[in-house]
Amino acid sequence: MSYTLGLDIGIASVGWGLLAEDHIIDLGVRAFDKAETADRGESLNLARRMARLARRRLSRRAQRLKKLARVLKRHGLIADAGFFLPDNPYADKEKNLWQLRVEGLNRLLAPEEWARVIYHIVKHRGFHWISKAEEKRAEADSKGEGGKVKQGLTGTCKLMEEKNYRSPAEMLLREIEQDKLTAFRNKRGDYTNALSRVLLSEELKNLFEKQREFGNPYADVALETEILGNGDRKSGLFWQQKPALSGEQLLGMVGECFLERQFGRRVKRAPKASFTVERHIWLTRLNNLRIVVDGKLRPLNDEERKVALLLPYAQENSLTYKQLRAELIASGLLAENSFGFSGLSGNTENPENEVLIVLPAWQILRKKLKAKGLATEWQSMAGAAQAGNPQQLDEIARVLSVYKEDEEVGRELRKLSLPGGEKMVAALSELSFDKFSNLSLEALHKILPFMEQGQRYDEACVFAGYHHSQLQKPGSEKEKYLLPLYSGRGDKGQMVFRDDLDIPRNPVVLRALNQARKVVNAIVRRHGLPVAVHVEMARDMTNPLSGYWVKNGKRVIKGKGDKYIEGRRDIEARQKEYQAQNQMIFDGFIEVFGKKPKKGELEKWRLYKEQNGKCAYSLCPIIIENLLHDNYYEVDHALPYSRSFDDSKSNKVLVLSKENQEKGNRTPYEYLTAFPGGEDGERWRGFVAFVEGNKNYRQAKRNRLLKK
Repeated sequence: MSYTLGLDIGIASVGWGLLAEDHIIDLGVRAFDKAETADRGESLNLARRMARLARRRLSRRAQRLKKLARVLKRHGLIADAGFFLPDNPYADKEKNLWQLRVEGLNRLLAPEEWARVIYHIVKHRGFHWISKAEEKRAEADSKGEGGKVKQGLTGTCKLMEEKNYRSPAEMLLREIEQDKLTAFRNKRGDYTNALSRVLLSEELKNLFEKQREFGNPYADVALETEILGNGDRKSGLFWQQKPALSGEQLLGMVGECFLERQFGRRVKRAPKASFTVERHIWLTRLNNLRIVVDGKLRPLNDEERKVALLLPYAQENSLTYKQLRAELIASGLLAENSFGFSGLSGNTENPENEVLIVLPAWQILRKKLKAKGLATEWQSMAGAAQAGNPQQLDEIARVLSVYKEDEEVGRELRKLSLPGGEKMVAALSELSFDKFSNLSLEALHKILPFMEQGQRYDEACVFAGYHHSQLQKPGSEKEKYLLPLYSGRGDKGQMVFRDDLDIPRNPVVLRALNQARKVVNAIVRRHGLPVAVHVEMARDMTNPLSGYWVKNGKRVIKGKGDKYIEGRRDIEARQKEYQAQNQMIFDGFIEVFGKKPKKGELEKWRLYKEQNGKCAYSLCPIIIENLLHDNYYEVDHALPYSRSFDDSKSNKVLVLSKENQEKGNRTPYEYLTAFPGGEDGERWRGFVAFVEGNKNYRQAKRNRLLKK
């Protein structure tokens, strides 16, 4: 039996239905636990991962301090490496170590006192940015945790300069004595007392110099070098730190391009900040874009695409549908109000204010280089990229995505022979990127020429010799079934992802797709292969549990001009609200008419209540006894369905049958302004007053009803 398979894939269930030509064969749902915590919507592995990271951090600190104790013993400051253990009965624990650090600038310290000062500073060695880029990013995010740390570090440095304190210890001690601070340490989420590692290294260096002046035999240069290093902020126990994941180590964690794997080539994925990757994203959006002209849906033609293609690169930030409309009209290609964009949500006051595309890396590079006086050099590289030579921008993105430490970044950037020389290197060293695409530059260079001609991504893949989805080899029984996502287990018992499939790493998505695979394979085993498969897009699968604010494509704390992205909790709350409203409407229908509503009757009753018992066009009272008779009242699409393809509740009104017939295939504006007086006539002005004064109408519905 031939059948169509329908799937509704969610984060905790997979609904399925089998439909023959004239009946439902079977249907059901498979429910499963979400791959996240119920209270905070976090990954199930997050708590274990955070605890593991804390254990590693504490273990590394313990190893560092153990090495320090051995060094101090070797240099004769302490008799035993266990001197600093909590249960050591011989250590003088009465003295305040902060006070002792200040006294070290004024007098000779005893060997054990000097050992405790060194140990205290090395143990609590302050915060250190791994690169200029990390510091600049934190500085820009003033409301995030990184921004708060940056503000705290800046504040303590400024306080030391203003009051001429000799060391951080002296500053904290005096500020506490003056009741301006309550504690030496920061409390959770408060970085008022934040101290930089650089500042503390200067304090320790100063202490070594002072102790040598006072004749301390244990403050020699050899011990100072062993602890503080040679000044490169890397060598020495004080600076000892596991290096950031960078270079070849980082590339080892990057996945491989699944298109190139079809030919047995193992090629790493491209950085998302690459010009080529952002160009691919923009061409995908542009080639999938559809406009409605004279009631017909079509893509942009060649002339329209030529105008649109350049727009994102000329914007200060993102490109909106409204800006694209304005450019198409200004170019004389389309007349004002002669077309609309398909697929807009309609949830905002003006749907065309939605963002069509934003090129984050392009904008970040442009702003940074212009701010550093490198506008001419930027124009040179940007112009070459848009003309089909993006190698320089792609290489810059590779370096800033793969290398993390300043020294490495500078070394790799100098290899690129960039315009502007050292000034360009210094400017780019303040930037860093960290995300990678699913495709490699090799694959994109083959696909993009076809996409530049207007072909969709799937079409371009075929012309480039790839297949964007089907990776199984025909001719085997296994072709009937969806392949498993794992190839087996690794040495430590962990599941290993297949190499020949492009598998998402989001745990919520991964579990949902794995469960959907089981459902589909079970259906195929019982009923054979379907003739077609329809999948409802589960847009909430990658949504976070709670909503967040964004600006220029980045998450921010709420501010002016920022956009709110709904989380699943927001959507669930709205769904519950709608459910309660629908139940009230249902109960009200039964109370008035004494029966359960049939098909279409509940919609009429809902619109009757929403319109306060008036016909939407004539504003005549609706006689409730005749409400359910089509000869008297009908539901109309305000914006004709044949022209708008809009079947939403926001596009439906209840009107007299006579009004609906006379309106025909026109919009409310076209219909009501045809009466005497036009826009200044009684019919249109009365309609506008009714729509704007109806508190039951949401803004999306007002926009549709008053659309000109």
